Amino acid sequence: MKPLSDLQMQEFIENGYLILKSGFTPSFHESVRVQAENIFSSRGNPGNEILPAIPQLSDLFSQPVVTGALTGILGPGYVMHPHRHCHLTPPGQAAQRHHQDSYEDDQNVRHHRTRWAMAFYYPQDVPPQLGPTSVLPASQYYTSRAQAERRDEALFCGDAGTVTIVHYDLWHRATANRGNRNRFMLKFLFCRMEEPTAPSWDNTSPDWRGPATGGELPRLWRSVWNWYLGNEAAQDCREGAHNTGATSAAPDCGAVEEAKGLTEAERLQRVYHLSNQGQEGSKALQELVVQEAEALLESNLAAQHTNPSQLNAIFGLSAQGAAAVPYLRKLLRSEKWPVRAAAADTLGDIGRPATNAVPGLLDCLEDDSEWVRRNAVEALGNIASPAAVAQLACLLRSDTCHFVRHNAALSLAKIGPEAVDAHRSLTLALDDDNLYVRENARLALGRIGNI
Repeated sequence: MKPLSDLQMQEFIENGYLILKSGFTPSFHESVRVQAENIFSSRGNPGNEILPAIPQLSDLFSQPVVTGALTGILGPGYVMHPHRHCHLTPPGQAAQRHHQDSYEDDQNVRHHRTRWAMAFYYPQDVPPQLGPTSVLPASQYYTSRAQAERRDEALFCGDAGTVTIVHYDLWHRATANRGNRNRFMLKFLFCRMEEPTAPSWDNTSPDWRGPATGGELPRLWRSVWNWYLGNEAAQDCREGAHNTGATSAAPDCGAVEEAKGLTEAERLQRVYHLSNQGQEGSKALQELVVQEAEALLESNLAAQHTNPSQLNAIFGLSAQGAAAVPYLRKLLRSEKWPVRAAAADTLGDIGRPATNAVPGLLDCLEDDSEWVRRNAVEALGNIASPAAVAQLACLLRSDTCHFVRHNAALSLAKIGPEAVDAHRSLTLALDDDNLYVRENARLALGRIGNI
């Protein structure tokens, strides 16, 4: 494995992608391209079956440069998700609109901490006229198209064999193919299975160097960098430590209505600033969660593939780590389900430092709201709590909501060998009518060590 450097990790945190050279011979990539051409002409797009259809692709994802990048970004033990796709852009096809991919068979909150990534592989040379992938660098932290499209686009042009590792939420599109041959892009999804406890790349310094120009979201980038380092004490940005005994007043969080005139970048800057304001910042962010959960509920529910907990305040509380947990535990007891759902999601984004919230999250598994159950199930997997195994196994068998079952199986996989008591439920889930419940159950059984 060839590990990433500090500079590469920081480039990924800022821009949301890394371009790699896979190192195989041109004949390897030409073989993949020819097989893709034959498969499309004979039976159409193989979808999730692209890997068994072209078995040599497995070699690509065991290549040292690729495994080193994925390990740095997603930690040791990362897994390939069962959803994958071969994108064909034929000559004359028009450009797509910039978009963020939905989470397959799920409606996840778009988090800043990287637990999901994609690999884009190109088995042929991609010059500008062949319809290269376009991305909007540093747009992965935005849900607003207007905010994302303020960025200048970058085109993934390069030689056959180029592999680009992409933050799952990066805005991207296929551009128009003005050439005379097909362009193939093979997309694979990967998932983090372990929360960071130490750097998983060639780390030589704990310092965030950042871009020379200062950048648009410096507090956010440093917060993500510190999370990657795995040091809970380092969760706070260097410009000011989180002091739980602080008495100075934090800047007024303001009502949600007052934030409507701000850009999404400005709103994120504000919540990350509040994350450094001690207890006063926690209180302000706690109140903002309540306000946003109500004010944004209708638009979040109306938006396609959007979890209703897609709020701004959750990012500030996540950045505070364990210091925010008491405030979130209180929100778990709210009478309003959108507030409970947001609190559960944020505790999951905090991960293992939120272990003290496990009893409250277990109560949420019996919530009437499928959104509360879904977010609590995911949170318990990120925390990797063995205390959740019995109830996760029960939901896997009985919950009528497929994305609750989907996430229950994935959380049991993250808990790993300590989830052995869920073996029977996972085995039964191999016959679930939902593909991704079945595949996540298979993954969990493999990590437990039973198949």
